[in-house]
Amino acid sequence: MAVKIYMTNLKGGTGVTTCCIGLGLALAMTGERTLIVDGDRYAANALSICGCPNMQFYTLADYEKGACRAKQTLIPHHRAANLSLSSSLGLSDEKFAEAAVEELDGLFDYILLDNIAKKKCNSAVIVTEPHIPSVKSADACKAMLTDSGIKNVSLFVNKLNGGQIINGDVMTAQEIAALLRLPLKAVIPEDLSLPLGKWKKTTLKAFKAAAETITGKKEYVCNVLKPYFGFNGFIKRKVRDRL
Repeated sequence: MAVKIYMTNLKGGTGVTTCCIGLGLALAMTGERTLIVDGDRYAANALSICGCPNMQFYTLADYEKGACRAKQTLIPHHRAANLSLSSSLGLSDEKFAEAAVEELDGLFDYILLDNIAKKKCNSAVIVTEPHIPSVKSADACKAMLTDSGIKNVSLFVNKLNGGQIINGDVMTAQEIAALLRLPLKAVIPEDLSLPLGKWKKTTLKAFKAAAETITGKKEYVCNVLKPYFGFNGFIKRKVRDRL
């Protein structure tokens, strides 16, 4: 039986889909058979971020119509041997996504659900930015998940800039986790190249740490403060302030 993780936040723009893709790639690289179910029914953004745009032959909408089996919606990633995706593009009734997840359960070690099929999940990850509106939304999201019966809820702090922490503009990831009373599973540094379709080495390293923490192999999070100390760090902070 796969470990099914519901990844979410009530606020848009926190990077839920990006974190879902990053964690999925990292899990696949460690040898875990991983499925990402893209919950975007209108644009299939997870496929684009993952480098698989328009590669779907069947989607969960076709499964809903009875035109295919759940296994036929799988899109093997062309670079990560253990990673597959399934798109909900055009899906009308989420119950069919839940049915598909149940049908695919035995084929994978981890199933990451990007804001879809929450009822089939035994754990959840809330993805938040370090800014107040996002943190407040994460707190409301935690209450929503708890009320729906998911007790195993943890936290990813995304887009965290060490220079902003040193300047006192945002809290540390540990402070955010303490405020929300959630276990911190990952710290993802701010990466301004992601919208351009690029992944920095530090970002990939952070997702690798997240995968090892999620699987229980080793618990640690990325240190976003280290690059911003010293003279070079001072220059980085000044450059970031002007962006």
